[in-house]
Amino acid sequence: MAEMNRLARFFANAAAERRSRRRLAWLRPRLRAGTAPACLEIGAGIGATAARLVDELRPSLYIATDLDPRQLEAARRHLAERYPAGLPAALDLRPADMLHLPFDDRSFDVVFAFVSVHHASPSHRDFSNVPTALAEIDRVLRPGGRFVYEEIVHLEGIRAWLADHGYAVEATERRWKRVRAIVRRPDSPPEPAAPTSA
Repeated sequence: MAEMNRLARFFANAAAERRSRRRLAWLRPRLRAGTAPACLEIGAGIGATAARLVDELRPSLYIATDLDPRQLEAARRHLAERYPAGLPAALDLRPADMLHLPFDDRSFDVVFAFVSVHHASPSHRDFSNVPTALAEIDRVLRPGGRFVYEEIVHLEGIRAWLADHGYAVEATERRWKRVRAIVRRPDSPPEPAAPTSA
């Protein structure tokens, strides 16, 4: 997974608060407070969405991750301003590569990835590492848990991977080239397809 360059970090961070407000407005009627005890966010940026989700959902644990140490430092600064008395007890910032998540199997009730899955590959247009990232998300998500994502590229590939692995769509919204979705992991692995006879 590639780190972002300075220009990409600028654009990702410049409107983070505005985007996080929009995300929360969409998520609020779909995810109720207390329904997500353990949450993971992949590609947390400056932590704007993490803070809003922690305040709104009140999870027992919310781990916000990013591969880029500069983004984690920006998140620490941003969150220190938002929470001058100290971070909420549930909120934890950690470095993590979505291709090798440093968490046990079935650790989280909800995994969030807001415009971050396409960063799994060195080039945004390269889909090759995206299935590995999705498999890692699947691995750390509990049966019946939710994967909440927003993406701008690889929309069909992501949707197909999730469908092939038994995920059920609970909610989706499409705006321009951006898709937001909440999908639920199956309670058990999907049955393999029966071989077809010739």
